[in-house]
Amino acid sequence: MASVSHGSELDGYGLLRAFLSPIPADRDSRPGRLPGGGTLPALEARWGQKRLGRSLLSSLRSLGQVLFLNNPLSGLLLLIALLVQSAWMALFAVVGILTANLCARAIGAERSAWSQGIYGFNGALVGAAVGAFAQLGDGTSVLAWLLVVAGGAAITTLLLDGPGRWVFRRAGLPPLTLPFCLVTWLLLTLAGSLGHPALQLALQPPLQSGVGGLGALLAGLPRGFGQVLLCPNLVSGVLVLLATAVASPLAALVGLLGGAVAGLVGLLIGAQPEAVAMGLWSYDGVLTAIAIAGTFYAPTRLSLAVALLGAAAASLLTPGLSELLARAGSPGLPLLHLPFILATLAMVLVIRWSLPRLLPVALHALYTPEEHRRRFLVSRSLLADFRRRLGATAAGGRHFLAPAAGLAATADAEGEGERLLRRLFRELDRNGDGQLSVAELATGLIQRRRGGRADLANRTLFKRLRQLLSTMDGDGDGAVSEDEFTALMLRLRRLSAGEERLLRYLKPVDVNGDDHIDAGEMRRLLASVGQPPLNAAEEQRLFGEAGGRLSWAAFIDRLLLA
Repeated sequence: MASVSHGSELDGYGLLRAFLSPIPADRDSRPGRLPGGGTLPALEARWGQKRLGRSLLSSLRSLGQVLFLNNPLSGLLLLIALLVQSAWMALFAVVGILTANLCARAIGAERSAWSQGIYGFNGALVGAAVGAFAQLGDGTSVLAWLLVVAGGAAITTLLLDGPGRWVFRRAGLPPLTLPFCLVTWLLLTLAGSLGHPALQLALQPPLQSGVGGLGALLAGLPRGFGQVLLCPNLVSGVLVLLATAVASPLAALVGLLGGAVAGLVGLLIGAQPEAVAMGLWSYDGVLTAIAIAGTFYAPTRLSLAVALLGAAAASLLTPGLSELLARAGSPGLPLLHLPFILATLAMVLVIRWSLPRLLPVALHALYTPEEHRRRFLVSRSLLADFRRRLGATAAGGRHFLAPAAGLAATADAEGEGERLLRRLFRELDRNGDGQLSVAELATGLIQRRRGGRADLANRTLFKRLRQLLSTMDGDGDGAVSEDEFTALMLRLRRLSAGEERLLRYLKPVDVNGDDHIDAGEMRRLLASVGQPPLNAAEEQRLFGEAGGRLSWAAFIDRLLLA
């Protein structure tokens, strides 16, 4: 979403922001993420310009997207996890990715989508599933199954680009790994019914016994991550968990919680401890938790609670779905990711119908749970400060600006920003009387704008500057002191530093897509960060007597100057 700070040459936010150029931005006090964390856009800039590099990064991102990880390093670790489990699974997964992505390019799919792995992860899972369930003998058998994987992966792309996109546009429900499930069931059914010597299914090994209770639950946690890729091997499971933690420690933590809840529910409803120990009752919970509390919604206490409820629901669905699929063929079809898909879509609908204060993440802004969390925290801080000031203004008070000087402690722990802003005030206060005039503010502004002295004849500009000075006059004595100027500029720094994250957080509120915010959308926005709704006086103050709506640029201006 584009910045709105330049929506008008004379909006208060845009005018005053010119004074921030010599002021350093606030440093993020949070600890840095792992060196390979996030989405690694630098790799795209360095290696993604050439066809081979672009294909390699897209393939690795495709594998990472199986766990909602848009990270090539995570994709590499997942490939190693498949190799540890079975070289055939790794080979077939790579074939599935390449075929799915080539098909996406052939049908003219959006480049940014396939390059970020959106079209490849279902193909990767089809390949891994064939490697896990197929009986691979001579070269003829391997070649036959490779062709099956290639055809199946191409079909997942067609399903994703056709019915999947249509359902998402109409109902807003993501297809997740449903194309993988449908295609894999189809392939296994055809292989079983044809009975061709080159397309035989392997017998699945029996579950290991000897574990129970808490031991089964703990053993199933890392294996639950591996089972997302159909890898029961413990080392593979640890590698999948590591791949998740490298891209997003928060996603790994949420996934562990989801897997623990799903495994515990499985034990409570009578699941075999051996199956729990192999991660067969955890992997759907891992995926559901990461999807709800980190991918489609920012990680908060509420979204985590819903995510864990979804993880429990996935386990509750498992017995009935297993029985249903057992009747679908001989010896029956595997569950794959079906409990995760149904539980996640159910939670999305529950949130949409019953919890509107949980704002979804804008699809163009899907990054890591850490970034989604930072957007939520920035928005909560800025909106809480705005809510407090708007309430005081609507009640007829003007003293509310004075406490804002205390923002120095949170905006810059060392006070460097406050010192520079106070020095800026003294530079603007040319006559040294300790107060700012319109002429002094205009002179300082002209020095920082390209308009030059032509701005001196701009009456509209002077009128707007007079309004800004009136806003800065927190105590209403008719003069703008150093403290009042510094207080507003500190708030401007905070808003400027968090503007992009705030706007990305706000975007899903605009349900009708008109790039404006009205009273109803404002109520939902405030509820999403735990703030009470506006009363009649506050709504009138914000939207005017006629109600109406605000453009994003005007709303950002109100956040600063209300």
